[in-house]
Amino acid sequence: MFKKKSKLPTVQQVPQTEDVHALRRQKKRKRYVRRAVIFTLLVALLLVLYQRRDIWLPRLEEMSFNRQTIRQNDGTFSEGNFPLSIYGGAAYQTATIDNLLMILSDSYLYMYQTDGNLLARRQHAYGSAMLQAAGSYALVYESGGTHFRLEGSTRTYFEKNVSDPIVFGRVSDAGYTAVVTGSDTSACKLIVFNKKGKQIYARSCVEKLTEVSFRPDSGGCYGVSIHTDRGALKSVVHHYDFKEMGEKWTSQPLDMLCISVYNTKGDNVFVLGDTGCAYLSLAGATTSTYTYPDTLVCADSKDGAAAIILRNEEKRTNKVVMMSGDAGSPNIREFEGEIKCVSVSDGGDSATIQMRDCIRTYGMMGGAISQAVISDMYDEFVRIGDYLFLMAYDRIDRLEYAG
Repeated sequence: MFKKKSKLPTVQQVPQTEDVHALRRQKKRKRYVRRAVIFTLLVALLLVLYQRRDIWLPRLEEMSFNRQTIRQNDGTFSEGNFPLSIYGGAAYQTATIDNLLMILSDSYLYMYQTDGNLLARRQHAYGSAMLQAAGSYALVYESGGTHFRLEGSTRTYFEKNVSDPIVFGRVSDAGYTAVVTGSDTSACKLIVFNKKGKQIYARSCVEKLTEVSFRPDSGGCYGVSIHTDRGALKSVVHHYDFKEMGEKWTSQPLDMLCISVYNTKGDNVFVLGDTGCAYLSLAGATTSTYTYPDTLVCADSKDGAAAIILRNEEKRTNKVVMMSGDAGSPNIREFEGEIKCVSVSDGGDSATIQMRDCIRTYGMMGGAISQAVISDMYDEFVRIGDYLFLMAYDRIDRLEYAG
């Protein structure tokens, strides 16, 4: 007979929601613990690195200066050792001696050959190091400190210290060093050393010197002091001979605040000021002057030639004012684009200007000579032969540039 199957008892499903939540909480706890451990290890690692920074920072800096990448441009940007990288974008200064590129960082003085190979690396411990160069010599001094030293391509010639804080220093083509220091008994002191580090001249100045430039023969120098006349700042040039205690001559006050003073081919003097410039004769007489119609941006002078960049903010135009021995009849070119930097060639035959996107060279009569396209990332440049070394925040590129 057919029998009716009996129903099996129904098994109720036990809800597992609480178990799922507990499992998730457990996984979260493990994840938090793992992150906490990693964070603690990172903090410990950073503390160790910070404590040992004096060991690894210099090594890292050296490695970064020698990083090699390749870059081409029809300018043409160089390959191989370029760009030279500046660690951390730290503030640095550049100069040239004996066809070498010098880079001063806050810890080292580097010397590079034009192909980017590192020739020398010399450590310094100056708190506010400054770099000046002329001919085959470079002066590194501690602004506000008391130490300075004379460097060459193959060795350090000497290192000395003075008793009063250094205001500024200058070096000549013959390796003579002039340091201007503070003083408790006078406005300032001017002290001159030969390339062996022997003191050959010193004077306590009644007037505070703001700039010094050596004569071409390094047998004397020109110092500039600032005077106030009826509320106006004026500059006076003093000629000192290192074999005499008195002044050879003192110029008449110039209606400008002197920024730099340069010797010229004929042993004359070119004075660059904030609102104008002037040429002085061998006897200190003013032979010609030029008053800027616009605001000074930058300038350079070599061998009696000068190139001055002026900016008109209202018209948004820039002028390049070029002169050679006579400020009364300059050659002027006007540009709409921004001009960042200018450099006069050795011999004073031409001036090279850096704009936002190009480099251009002009003869001192104003005629165009050459041009190359560059990036807007560069702030300034220095020239060695047919190479331009372009400086950016954290790198230096080399551009092959004829003209």
